[in-house]
Amino acid sequence: MPGKRVCAKCALLFLLLGLCACPLEENGKARDDMDLAEAAMEEQDTGDAEMYFLRYLRKNPNGDRRWDVWQNLLSIALDIRQDKAIAKDYLEIMLEEFAADAGRKREISLQLALLCGEMRFFSRAEALWEALAADPGLGVEEKALAYREMAYGFLRRLEFRPAAEVLEHCLQLKAGADRTADCYYALAQTQTLLEDPAAAEAALQNMLTLEGLSEDRRTAGIFMLSEVVEQQNRPAEARRLLESIMRAYPNSKVIEIRLGSLAKQKPQPPAPARARTGGAAGRRSE
Repeated sequence: MPGKRVCAKCALLFLLLGLCACPLEENGKARDDMDLAEAAMEEQDTGDAEMYFLRYLRKNPNGDRRWDVWQNLLSIALDIRQDKAIAKDYLEIMLEEFAADAGRKREISLQLALLCGEMRFFSRAEALWEALAADPGLGVEEKALAYREMAYGFLRRLEFRPAAEVLEHCLQLKAGADRTADCYYALAQTQTLLEDPAAAEAALQNMLTLEGLSEDRRTAGIFMLSEVVEQQNRPAEARRLLESIMRAYPNSKVIEIRLGSLAKQKPQPPAPARARTGGAAGRRSE
């Protein structure tokens, strides 16, 4: 709820700015905030742990354990509280704090970009992915991810050709099998939206020849290939493809329904070529 998020964010800012300083003692003696926080974590008292971690940040603007403290706060927000809004606020603050540290800035940006995408803050996510893609120090796997995410940004704006161009850059990176497969899959989606099923089929065939491809991506690729083949009036081939993944596909009922529909179809002569036009962006693969 918006009100709850505002209150939580205000509490965070008050603690960081020192506007909520509470004297916390044990047996009459003040203890080190990190010791208190770690003890609270061991006792699974996340409320106290957060308070001590935040107080450490406020009292130690140049502390050598600030990075570890932020990681603990993120873990509490995401893994325990499952509060993405607070985690996003933490990451935005971290991005400013560690702006001069290229490696940590990169790590924060990646996590923040993914989180913004999950939360549907697409403009913010796209800006982060664009900056990451331009970072010469970014690794090949992460750069391929950035290109793929940039492509999905173009697809959301119905800009299909720029999406295809970005994905071609992704495929030139020679990333690992699964990351490369993701870019081929996105390219096939894009070519389908450009009403070029032959190009979509070629992208999927290239995807399926990758060595070391994970089973879930192979299954997704074959399923989409069956759709593309069906679009080209080859129902028998589409049926064979679907039958090959009957056991592997997460929802066998979907396969059964499609097989039933294909069984009623007969090959048709190719439709006359049409001018390519844009369409609504398809669903993104996970």
